[in-house]
Amino acid sequence: MKKLVLIGGGGHCKSVIDTVKRLNLYDEVVITDSGLPADSELLGIRVMGGDEMLDELKKTGFHEAFITVGSIGNMEARQALYHKASELGFVFPNIIDPSAYVSEYAALEKGIFVGKAAVVNAGAHIGEMAIINTGAIVEHESVIGKYSHIAVGAVLCGGVLIGNYSLVGAGATIIQGVNVGSHSLVGAGSTVLCDVGNDQVVK
Repeated sequence: MKKLVLIGGGGHCKSVIDTVKRLNLYDEVVITDSGLPADSELLGIRVMGGDEMLDELKKTGFHEAFITVGSIGNMEARQALYHKASELGFVFPNIIDPSAYVSEYAALEKGIFVGKAAVVNAGAHIGEMAIINTGAIVEHESVIGKYSHIAVGAVLCGGVLIGNYSLVGAGATIIQGVNVGSHSLVGAGSTVLCDVGNDQVVK
């Protein structure tokens, strides 16, 4: 039996659940989230309790986990959960919505979410634990750093580089060849025409 633990039960988790159900790859799916009552349900998926349940779940046949805490302003929280689950021996699949297009010539590391109608084109490289959200476009030869989040409807033209732990906001456009550093924020609706350094905010 294939079993999956979703770690975090907020809004991003709902998007992932919807995709997981559409994929129909798992025999059992559960959630851990200390902010939700144990034995409650989220979109029909049972909440087992907080993250203290991960060790017990691993011992009962759950081998795959996915971080479903959203990353807006919270990249470090996702990383901490990833390390905790990794130390317990969980492995992290990529979850790609059936409506998304991911080129066979793109490279994806582990634990990545690609949402509905998103595009990851040929030659793109997506780092571990990144989120490519609904309707986002990552064009050819673009590189997305680990734990970064390309938000709803953002467009990255060819050869764009996004550093680690960065957020490209909803509807933003980054033109071809532009580099955005690590721990940076590109605000929703922005058009970025030149390079952005580390720890910068562009609005």
